[in-house]
Amino acid sequence: MEAYKDYMMILSPPARIAEQVKKLKLASERLIGEFEGMHSKAHISIKRLHRQKPFLTESILNQLEKELSLIEPFTLQIHGFAHFLPTDFTTIYAAILSTPAMEDWFKRLRNCLGEKKAVPHITIARQVPNDKAKKLWPKFKDRPWNEAFTVDKLTILQKETFGYDKSWKHFKDIHFR
Repeated sequence: MEAYKDYMMILSPPARIAEQVKKLKLASERLIGEFEGMHSKAHISIKRLHRQKPFLTESILNQLEKELSLIEPFTLQIHGFAHFLPTDFTTIYAAILSTPAMEDWFKRLRNCLGEKKAVPHITIARQVPNDKAKKLWPKFKDRPWNEAFTVDKLTILQKETFGYDKSWKHFKDIHFR
């Protein structure tokens, strides 16, 4: 029997944006120390599937490929930084400018995936304790970053649910129309 796997569906920005996010994460680490997700690559999370049987999930993903081929590539705009309202922790991220066209595009994508509405964003510092976030947020609050990029595919990553290797590995790209 094949082991269970977890899947994560993401949108990846181009290398120039991923490199900028990496620099921002390193600068954040220098200021506040280590934090969750500091080594993750820049992406926009769309959906996670936990504890799946690969032979079932992979046939569903093949069907999904047909549906996603009807969605056109779309240009997203990074527009500064924001943070999720703090609970016990704060997450700081590069904000994606919300427009009616962007909202409609994400709605179509989420409908194909059976996913609920979420705020599209590129995480910079995830789950930072609030005392450290109070030091970090002023560095991002008024910092400008306006840059457009086009997403033309959905990337699917996978990892073993119960195995020793907990790192995400590339599984498949599904290209938009």
